[in-house]
Amino acid sequence: MLFPPSVIYSLQDCATWADKLCRTDLAGGFIVSENDYTSNFTSALRREINSRGIPGLKARVQVLNPSAERTLGADACIIFENDREFKASIFEAKWPRLSTHVNAWDSRQKSTGASHFHDQLIRQSTQRHYTAIWEMFYLEHEFGSQPSYLPDEGSACAWHDDAFSVSNARGVVSDPWTDSDLKLLLEGRCVTIAEVIGGICLCHQGRPLPQGSYMKAFADTPAPRDALVISYLPPA
Repeated sequence: MLFPPSVIYSLQDCATWADKLCRTDLAGGFIVSENDYTSNFTSALRREINSRGIPGLKARVQVLNPSAERTLGADACIIFENDREFKASIFEAKWPRLSTHVNAWDSRQKSTGASHFHDQLIRQSTQRHYTAIWEMFYLEHEFGSQPSYLPDEGSACAWHDDAFSVSNARGVVSDPWTDSDLKLLLEGRCVTIAEVIGGICLCHQGRPLPQGSYMKAFADTPAPRDALVISYLPPA
């Protein structure tokens, strides 16, 4: 595992609270887009971590690739590191607006006519060798008022492999995802952000790499522009 169990538990709690705070703001209309939620979530996670004063644990934003374009099929990158190794993770964010819209969160790409989300999953799959990848679906529902297959608080997450498997099993993979496709994914494979953090830090997801350039985690694909870097250095 990357960190001691007590540190992993603290990170899970930080992520849970950051996600809950953002869902509350989304429900209240203070967050207005997927990008807005993602920015608020990563910022809230950074503040939660740094405000707790846990010895050896810090979070910072670091620019990785100033000239990066959106080629990863993902919205954000979080890097976890100790004094020996690091692990990179990326996630794609979607806001399905299930309480107000029907089949409105995926679309056909203008260039190919194919599902935009499926194309993003294809691009993400090129990073599966090293990075931990998940999809994060934001919910605007008040706590407890969401459909039964979704979490009571926070967002609904799914590992990339599960989402890609469901996408490839659809009748016509080039068709946009529907709300029914999303329900099929999340009914049996939904995980919370705490479970995502646990899966990464316990080394069930992603591959640790020796300390050095973070660019190593992205192989032949350009690294994202920046990342939230969460570091734990054991106190002396």
